[in-house]
Amino acid sequence: MRESEAAGVAQRRYGLGDNVALLLRWMARICGPRALAVSVLDVVVGVAQPFLAAALPSVVVAALTSGAEPLAALALVAGAAALLQALVVLKTWAGAKSNWNYMLTRVWGGFDLCRDALAADYRYIEGDEAHKKLDLATRAFFNDNSMGVEEALRRLFAALTGALGMVAYAVTIGVRVTWLLVPLVLLTAASIAANRRANEKGYAVMDDEFAASEAFEYLRRQALDPANGKDIRLYRMAAWFRRAFAQVIEKNVVLRNVEYGAFERAEYVAAACALVRDGVSYAALIALLFAGAIDLPAFLLLAGMVSGFGTWMQTAFDSLSELTIQLRHVSTYRDVHEDCRPTARGTAPAPNPGHAHEICLDHVSFSYDGRADALCDLTLTIRPGEKIALVGVNGAGKTTLVKLLCGLYRPTSGTVYLDGVDMASIDPTSLWREFSVVFQDCFPFSFNVADNVTCAAGEKDVDAARLAACLAQADLAEKVASLPHGADTYLGQDVDPEGVSLSGGETQRLMLARALYKGAPVVLLDEPTAALDPLAERQMYERYDELTHGRTSVFISHRLSSTRFCERILFLEGGRVTEQGTHDELMAAGGGYARMFETQARYYEDDPIGDRTLLAHGPDGPKVSCPQLGHEGGDDDAE
Repeated sequence: MRESEAAGVAQRRYGLGDNVALLLRWMARICGPRALAVSVLDVVVGVAQPFLAAALPSVVVAALTSGAEPLAALALVAGAAALLQALVVLKTWAGAKSNWNYMLTRVWGGFDLCRDALAADYRYIEGDEAHKKLDLATRAFFNDNSMGVEEALRRLFAALTGALGMVAYAVTIGVRVTWLLVPLVLLTAASIAANRRANEKGYAVMDDEFAASEAFEYLRRQALDPANGKDIRLYRMAAWFRRAFAQVIEKNVVLRNVEYGAFERAEYVAAACALVRDGVSYAALIALLFAGAIDLPAFLLLAGMVSGFGTWMQTAFDSLSELTIQLRHVSTYRDVHEDCRPTARGTAPAPNPGHAHEICLDHVSFSYDGRADALCDLTLTIRPGEKIALVGVNGAGKTTLVKLLCGLYRPTSGTVYLDGVDMASIDPTSLWREFSVVFQDCFPFSFNVADNVTCAAGEKDVDAARLAACLAQADLAEKVASLPHGADTYLGQDVDPEGVSLSGGETQRLMLARALYKGAPVVLLDEPTAALDPLAERQMYERYDELTHGRTSVFISHRLSSTRFCERILFLEGGRVTEQGTHDELMAAGGGYARMFETQARYYEDDPIGDRTLLAHGPDGPKVSCPQLGHEGGDDDAE
């Protein structure tokens, strides 16, 4: 099946020659220059072997009619047959070796895609369009061996084999009957023109095909997702899904009909050209044979060349057509490669590494779409070692602010300073060493526990004593000790089928252990306990408070009572800090913070465990908090 949707979102266009050159560079880099030599040998032998097979009847007839001694004729025929078999063996070896090199190029070429994605700016990589492009670019490397880079290389050398075969056969014909090349060349040109028009029509509907295929994939994922099964059945949405499927499939069929119809017409043209070519050629050869202009061995040779010429022509143009389709996957990867080029980054080291930092925002604004501001003209100073709480309703800008503070985002306007140094001038690697961040959507990777905590794979040796201490501080040591392989136990079954799963609370403690192990002087917690119940959240925040002593810390929580231990609370509304102060000061002010706090408290007035009463206690009161009504565990922040 043609995969013309693969480059549907690509904004750039790359020429065939440019993409072919890239493929050859990839193969030479990954497999070595000898890989190109082996593929060239495969092309040459791929033409020589059928050429000799086509010429063998002529050789046999010439040997039998030459009047030579029988043993001499037999030796000639046996030699030709032996050479033919040797070429068959060489072709088998060269073909197998070439296919292996094509596979290696595909697999290791995919490493470039992974490297690009990891190096890209975070602001780009989190976007929906980037997700689509990356998903399509993976088809160039990771789907199977019949798609993308591997198939493109195979088709490239198949097209070269067909072209070389056409040339070799045409030269053989031209030496004996020069004028016969005229209909061969003209009919070949007609086939080329038809094939080119088909490619142009296919390319014209490529973007629409991609959109239709993406819509189908979306519907398929949603219909088969177990999480959606309840709503689909309870709200009788099955009929809607069937209707949507039918509409998308119909659109896909119409678009594919345009493309397939163009190629079908091109095939009809090629078949008609082959019929005329063979009819004219055989008629001419028979006439020349009866006229005595050529003998029987020459007739057999030329007849074989004419028939083979058509086969080579078909091979060349079929391979070229498929090569054009497969190169669309390569073009999509190249588009991603260009998009993933990181913007200009600073090179300066982070100031005062390892010490609690001051972070200043000077008239900072940030916009996701270039129109509405998620943060607006924000001026703020967080003192070294200070504990700050960011609170506000969903979409107030809390998560956006955290991403600006740690350098994942750059301001649309204004400047963020770290100890008086513009963050934009600091090398990101140096900058990120100073931050431990736990986001609300945190999760463990399918690595072992030690790797999840230390994040040290390939960079430095794991400090076993420090790992054990951090697990103990996070109240996770007993759990880890109970796992089948201790800290070497894998989490999840993606990598190890025997991997284990952690509960929500255990995952939160794992994130705490990770932050402790890194030991960065700035700790940013973006609603990391959103999935926990109020009591567990309060306990987790107190644990963070205790273990981050002396570090610059920023906490986000929807449950306002959880962060009352902070030295300063910032209340955000509409991307602005509208109130700041201690809990008591903000309650006394009677503003948005106080109203939000009282709204949360109102829903627990009749709670038997007395959350309403506990909310009125000071920071040293009982370790219980109350949740916000309708809390969904996330901060949209216009993202």
